[in-house]
Amino acid sequence: MKRILLAICVIALSALSYGQDINQRAFTFAWLSDVHLNSFAYAEDDLRQSIEDINTNPDVDFTILSGDVTEFGDTKEFYLLQDILKDFRKPYFLIPGNHDVNWSENGCTMFDKIFQASHFCYDWQGVRFIGCGAGPSLRMGPPHIPREEILWLDSIVRATPAKQPIIFINHFPLNRDLSNWYEVIDILKTRNIQAVLGGHLHVNHAYDAEGIPAVLGRSSLRREDPIGGYNLVTFRGNTLEFQERIIKTETHPVWHTILLAPLQKKRDTTYYRPDFTINDKYPSVRESWKLKDVTDIASQGSIDGDLYVYTNTAGVVHALNVADGKTLWTYTTGNKIFSAPFITPRLVIISSCDGFIYALDRKQGTVRWRYNTNYPIVACPLVSEDIVYIGSSNGKFYSLKLADGTLNWTCDGLHGYIESRPAIDKERVYIGTWGAMFYAIDRKSGKRVWEFDTKRGRYFSPGACWSVALPYTQQGKKNEQVIVLSSDYFVRSFRPETGEILWASDEAKGRESLGFSPDGKTMYIKGIKNTITAVDISQGTYDSLWNTLMPYEGNFIPTRMETTGQLVFVPTEFGVLHAIRTDGSGIAWSHKISHSAITSLKNTGKGKLIVMTMDGTVTCLEYPVN
Repeated sequence: MKRILLAICVIALSALSYGQDINQRAFTFAWLSDVHLNSFAYAEDDLRQSIEDINTNPDVDFTILSGDVTEFGDTKEFYLLQDILKDFRKPYFLIPGNHDVNWSENGCTMFDKIFQASHFCYDWQGVRFIGCGAGPSLRMGPPHIPREEILWLDSIVRATPAKQPIIFINHFPLNRDLSNWYEVIDILKTRNIQAVLGGHLHVNHAYDAEGIPAVLGRSSLRREDPIGGYNLVTFRGNTLEFQERIIKTETHPVWHTILLAPLQKKRDTTYYRPDFTINDKYPSVRESWKLKDVTDIASQGSIDGDLYVYTNTAGVVHALNVADGKTLWTYTTGNKIFSAPFITPRLVIISSCDGFIYALDRKQGTVRWRYNTNYPIVACPLVSEDIVYIGSSNGKFYSLKLADGTLNWTCDGLHGYIESRPAIDKERVYIGTWGAMFYAIDRKSGKRVWEFDTKRGRYFSPGACWSVALPYTQQGKKNEQVIVLSSDYFVRSFRPETGEILWASDEAKGRESLGFSPDGKTMYIKGIKNTITAVDISQGTYDSLWNTLMPYEGNFIPTRMETTGQLVFVPTEFGVLHAIRTDGSGIAWSHKISHSAITSLKNTGKGKLIVMTMDGTVTCLEYPVN
């Protein structure tokens, strides 16, 4: 059966009024999670067999798939999924998980294109089922529900009759591992929430979400078993029963039961809300202006003089006045944006998932030219000597004339999509991909000069780090090196002419996030756990200077660090910005902006820093300058 449009609430015929108990009619739905299509050879077979099994079960009324339906969120994976799901003879509803959005070469656009929306609302037998999407989109970081999904959820819950039972579905567990868990719970508790369903951990597990009964479901993958499985969920009387179904084999006894009853709202949960008291410790750091966007901000911003430009996942380019944060102009593209703008004296260059590279007038935001790549593009542009250099998601790297967008050359056949900004020197441009590759391309001809393969697969790629080309001096002779930090935790320095590795180290256990001193002699590596490492790279070698412990347990976000002569600004997963001293003596100050991952830092000079977070927060911090 064709899937019903998800962007609106679909009201099914019901014999029950909202004020009645649910026990007048039992019904069952199938619940699949973490399909991970294209992960293992058997993933597709497990899904197809699950559908066949569900189709032949007369007791199943519909099916819910709670995220991670694909492995990488690739276009080809979603088209394969669409083809497989056509075999359902009963209604089905699905939402994306982190694997569907984190490494998506189509910029998280294909899920909505094929399945209409990343959320659904469906009424059956008087019960309202609400599912919403997951993130973070195209960025490594803590689990996160996109801001646009939060606003949609709030609108749907507000429109739900007070007595109507609600079952909420999201890919992630509703706990403190989810950056905005508290927003979701506070919304759900305004109505008759009965249960929360999720996946992500690949196991059947019951837990408590601040008084709301909650359940995680197994993956449909077989793993070491002969065949995969899923859960059957039955409303029976005033209970919700969960049974594990082994595909075409057996249904296990009930492993968990939820008693459907009014939610006990007496429990005080304020202790578990985000804590901003760290800001009281450093009163000299203040927010001079702050704004909140209506969607996520996944990209880095750009600054030039009094102009700050950022983009959001609604596809809007925002130009702000640095001094007061007031909007100067906006421009809306045809789809989501994950690209960081590049500002020139007359233009702002940006790419969009609508497939276009745009040149916008710096003062007015009008389109001066645009170039169509015919495929969603998430890469960040670089402008050098009136040439725009930018990667793509379809194996191409482009060189365009800044003046009018005319194509100079295209370098084809690159493996993996590109999201980062390239590095450049006088002769070559350098770019990493999410195909575990790092390329050097001739600036004039567009020919590949050399390439490097991490040989560890897609998950371990130099795809997110903005590589840099820096000078060094060895035995009195000046040389160049190109540096990139991959998700395999190795930071590598290459000889620009040949691709020979000058040095490589995983000592700091960093992942994609680097910072460099203003003179380019010192590199700072943000470790994935709780360290910052300073390294002297001025002589073409890796010479560790110091390592300092940070007050957090983990930090996977790829956001670049900003530096001054005295401070290194360290972004974190839950919205705290730390300023540490460049001599390694510790933290100078800290400030919490929000409870979401910091996605951009831009130092304006004069003791000001513009910070953005994934949940749409943009703020200008003023800090003391010694």
